[in-house]
Amino acid sequence: MMMNNEVALDYLLEGFIDDALIEQCRNITINALVQDNRKARAGNLFIAHQGYNTHGLLYAQDAVAKGVSVVLWDGDLENRNEILDSISNKVLCIHCHDLKNKVGSIASRYYEQPSLSLNVIGVTGTDGKTSIAHFLAQCLDAYDVHCGVLGTLGNGFINDLHPTGLTTVDALLVQKTLFDIQQAGARHVVMEVSSHGLDQGRVNGVAFTTAVFSNMAQDHLDYHGTLDNYAAAKKRLFYTPGLGSAVINLDDEFGRKLAREVREHVCVWGYSLEKDISAYKDCADYFVNATEIKAFDRGYHLSVSTPKGEGCFDIPLLGRFNVSNALAVLATLLVSQLSFEKAMSSLTAVHSVDGRVEIIAESEKPVVVVDYAHTEQGLSAVCQSMREHFEGDIWCVFGCGGDRDRSKRPLMAKVAEKYADRIIVTTDNPRHEEPQSIIDEVLTGFSSLKNVEVVLDRRQAIDIAITNAQPGDVVLLAGKGHETSQIVGDVHIAFDDRRVAREFLAARESGTLA
Repeated sequence: MMMNNEVALDYLLEGFIDDALIEQCRNITINALVQDNRKARAGNLFIAHQGYNTHGLLYAQDAVAKGVSVVLWDGDLENRNEILDSISNKVLCIHCHDLKNKVGSIASRYYEQPSLSLNVIGVTGTDGKTSIAHFLAQCLDAYDVHCGVLGTLGNGFINDLHPTGLTTVDALLVQKTLFDIQQAGARHVVMEVSSHGLDQGRVNGVAFTTAVFSNMAQDHLDYHGTLDNYAAAKKRLFYTPGLGSAVINLDDEFGRKLAREVREHVCVWGYSLEKDISAYKDCADYFVNATEIKAFDRGYHLSVSTPKGEGCFDIPLLGRFNVSNALAVLATLLVSQLSFEKAMSSLTAVHSVDGRVEIIAESEKPVVVVDYAHTEQGLSAVCQSMREHFEGDIWCVFGCGGDRDRSKRPLMAKVAEKYADRIIVTTDNPRHEEPQSIIDEVLTGFSSLKNVEVVLDRRQAIDIAITNAQPGDVVLLAGKGHETSQIVGDVHIAFDDRRVAREFLAARESGTLA
């Protein structure tokens, strides 16, 4: 649904700018909010602040030439006064202190505060965000009015997602998407909330009902600098004004610290794979835990204990991390007022998410598993799950992304060496780094290269693994998951691990492979 309403500027900005400036806003209406000068049109409010790479004021003159009515700005810029002098006689220019962190709230007003009429569930953590979000949406869809999704695989509804390329989009698009989803009749929205999104204020102005924490592992230090900064960014979600409940993984050390801290101001539901949770009694107000976990070839049989009942059910998912994800979903469904019986029943019907432990299996051939695992902890979890469900050798094909946290590269190698029988180190998304240089850093983490092979070309690496693996073996393709391209420099080259795997499995079956 498109929104073409004109909104009073003084209403949008009241409380966000100096009172003395509000008088200048009287009798001015705005027909859209934009931060991209290429999208600027007549009657728009152009928002200009310091971004990650550049400052919006550098593009203000172009936006004014395209007819914007107002420029809302903040931040230091060497030629700031020169730019403002050149446009202030053409449009109203208003300074807004700390604008980056106010954009979301301003946009919320423009879009009629859509999150206030939705049950908005925010999911954060290093691993598991996408799976938890999509499992929740599947379960809520089964028993209630449609549930919207915002996250890594796209925004929209579970069967109609529109890719964005980001886990958490910018503040304007967050609010517009919430408005569109609310207008389409949804009552629930599940949103993956990244550390970048929290740090940059992209979800400011969203009225979260429940915040979910999955785990904490080393990631994104290229952006945050330190693990403490990364953790602090994640923590912000749990201090959202008006938050009703927190659902937190108590099997995670940081999760336990977080739970104890936020319990002072919010109701905490803790979830755990441990049968005995007495050691966690000071972490949460309510507990959801597994009292029995039994693996079978394509899933788990679970017995669970919750404040709303105890019961048994099967989940058609691989990996103990997915048992943990299922408990997070169960707790959140109970917080969202689904009955215990409906919550359990909906979990028995969940299906794996694109590129998350996605199985490609046919008889008399090795099983291929495609997963997005790109951290030490993520790779460890998926490798361990392969041991639990399959008896053959584990082949692990993985690489590390360029222009990203370099310190995790040898750590990924140590995990692969610990759990896999055969390892092929290959190219992931090199971006602006030399693939061989990335691989060289990965190789420093191995204690022995006896079972390690280096194959720069990812397609060839997948070919070698599938060709040489035996029936009963598992070929794990880790790191890219749902992605359908490989990023080399600034170019996105079509590449899908799943498609390539199916191609080589088919060739193997027909006997065309040597």
